[in-house]
Amino acid sequence: MNDRDDTMLLNLFMLNAGHHEASWRLPESDPRAEWNVRHWIDIARKAEAGGLHSLFLADVMAMEGPGLYGPEGSFDPVTLMALLAGATERIGLISTISVTYSDPYGLARRLATLDHLSGGRAGWNVVTSVTDVEPPNFGLEGQIDYASHYARVDAFMEVVTALCDP
Repeated sequence: MNDRDDTMLLNLFMLNAGHHEASWRLPESDPRAEWNVRHWIDIARKAEAGGLHSLFLADVMAMEGPGLYGPEGSFDPVTLMALLAGATERIGLISTISVTYSDPYGLARRLATLDHLSGGRAGWNVVTSVTDVEPPNFGLEGQIDYASHYARVDAFMEVVTALCDP
């Protein structure tokens, strides 16, 4: 519920291969559907037609091993949401973006672009990355210490907010 009234807001939480880690292996499933833009457009349009308020796409900035929890790789969530902005009219578009492996200016630019392309429907799920599969993709041997994660979030949010809302 929101503070303005008693309306419940409904969101579709999307994962690339679904919420059951082996669902993509079923014979009737298309294990490569996540690489088909029609798949994502169809999901977004059905969610919007069904009256949902937003789409939310989770993200991990690494492959988690070939076939371990689904097909390898995924689209960048902001880029995918830009595609879905053009295929929908009203539904909110929320991307997970890690502050651990992003820079504030680049992220603010991507979010502001999505917000303009979508007519103000962009949202950001702020996360810190904590998996061991992500650091090597950014030239690091391991995760930054846990306490530094949240100190970085505060500073990062201040900069991104200032850049997005001058």
